[in-house]
Amino acid sequence: MDHEHKDFTLAERGIDTPNAESYSKILDRSLWTKKEYLIICAAVLFQAFAYSFESNMYYSALNYVTAYLVSTSIGSVLPTILQILRAALVPFFIKFSDVIGRAESISIAMLFYLTGITIQGTAKSFVEVAVGQIFYGMGSTGVLVLTQVLIADTTHLIDRGIMFALWDVPSIASVFIVQALTDPLTLPKLGEPEDKWRRAFLVMGIVSAIGAAVLLVPLWRLQRKALRDRTRRFERRSVRWLLHEFDTIGALLLTAGMSLTLLPMILANSYEGNWRNGKIIAMICSGIVAIFLLVIWEAKFTDRPIMSMKIWGNRTAFGSLVIGLVFAIMSSVNYQYLALYLVVSRNVSFGDAYLLERGYPVVWTICQLITALLMKRYNTCRPFVWVGIAVHVLGVGLMIPARLPTSSDAFVVISQAIAGGGAGIANVASTVAATGIVDKKDVATVIGAQQVLSSIGYAIGGALAGGVWTQYLPKRLEKHITSPYDKHLALNDPLKYIPSLDPVTKGQLVDAYADSQMLMSIITCCLAIIAFISAMMMQHVDLLQDQPDRNQEANGDSDIAETKNAVELK
Repeated sequence: MDHEHKDFTLAERGIDTPNAESYSKILDRSLWTKKEYLIICAAVLFQAFAYSFESNMYYSALNYVTAYLVSTSIGSVLPTILQILRAALVPFFIKFSDVIGRAESISIAMLFYLTGITIQGTAKSFVEVAVGQIFYGMGSTGVLVLTQVLIADTTHLIDRGIMFALWDVPSIASVFIVQALTDPLTLPKLGEPEDKWRRAFLVMGIVSAIGAAVLLVPLWRLQRKALRDRTRRFERRSVRWLLHEFDTIGALLLTAGMSLTLLPMILANSYEGNWRNGKIIAMICSGIVAIFLLVIWEAKFTDRPIMSMKIWGNRTAFGSLVIGLVFAIMSSVNYQYLALYLVVSRNVSFGDAYLLERGYPVVWTICQLITALLMKRYNTCRPFVWVGIAVHVLGVGLMIPARLPTSSDAFVVISQAIAGGGAGIANVASTVAATGIVDKKDVATVIGAQQVLSSIGYAIGGALAGGVWTQYLPKRLEKHITSPYDKHLALNDPLKYIPSLDPVTKGQLVDAYADSQMLMSIITCCLAIIAFISAMMMQHVDLLQDQPDRNQEANGDSDIAETKNAVELK
């Protein structure tokens, strides 16, 4: 019994035994041939393209969906719902995939993913779109986080930044493909149905299904190969264990807190009395209470917090994660309504507006890859974080004059490209630092924490942007427009309403829109101060040290000798 107990302890600590290894259905690269590894890498990159294509097409079509349903002013509710779900479900998917397997969990996620796209593509009301967004959010969360974890699990630290960057490279191709397809799939011509945007969702579903098949076929094969390996022992774990590891109560409190505090920022204007409405006040107060209870629960009552306390105790991991949070807020605030604003202010189609703003993700991806190669060359990542933040702030600062209705299209593209380059540099450097400073067994936890904080950041940013649109923009409309106008249509159906206005009124309305865009860029610049402070906390990470278990090192030579003796005795 004593020997059996000691062997279990070794397995739990990740130390190999000669006869068996504790195994939780996580794919092990050591079981693969070089050809199999290259196949799975290619499959991951193709899935990355499918995910990027679907995501870009979705946000391009979203403007038509909300305009068709006369719900533009509350359209930012949908991305906010998505990010709230991601924040709550990321830890669950990580634990879930450890228990039932990567292939099984990604398959389940894909089922929800495609169901959500189907519901939204056939929706006849904004409520149905929101319901579809729930399914879509559950599925896309699993696909996104598990693909990232798969990369982190199977890539050496020195090459991890390159692989993370390569995962984003297919998005460059999707940018131009989506730009070419946006108007043909969404913009109704004379005699065509107003809900032509449904075709975009059909294409999204087909591409996503193909991407799922390309990834899941080799993934299932490799997982079955691991199951046939009789030298490996699989741990049997119950649903009760999964719920405990997931911290269900913490996830529910997090979801309630984010929903009740963020959604009122977008929805307040639709209630009588706006912020003075009792329901809005009650929602915000309830959200604050939920967040307070979440802090108490995570600190005092659970031993499996959503984000491990030892991550927060590491200054480099903490700084890197906060940088990711801040960048998510800045990105969401600054781009929520940009495409719509470009359409309104420059008399271009959504396809052209989409192309104008794509300088950000294209340069972001390119700079990520260049930075990853430089980090490998010079074995450092911290200086790149500082450079990235500084370049990003420069780009966002340039956006303030670039987004004026009178500025040139080239100025818009240049400011977007500079900001995107800085964000890409900082993102890949901080991600590698966060995953490289912790024990190898905690890498998935860090990836999960990063995804949770990014989701929280996007939700906060979306709520802030929605608040500017529903609270600040109406005041600017009243200030600028001197003739009678329909405020409801100006906020909720601008694509149809604004072209019908006389030139003077339209110009005044565009000026009000421009004021809102300027406020969003100013908020983004101010948030960068937090990112700079977080970067100062980070320490140097040796990328050549491929993450030995630092917990083992802390236990000392005697403890290691004891474990080796136990193995020999076994």
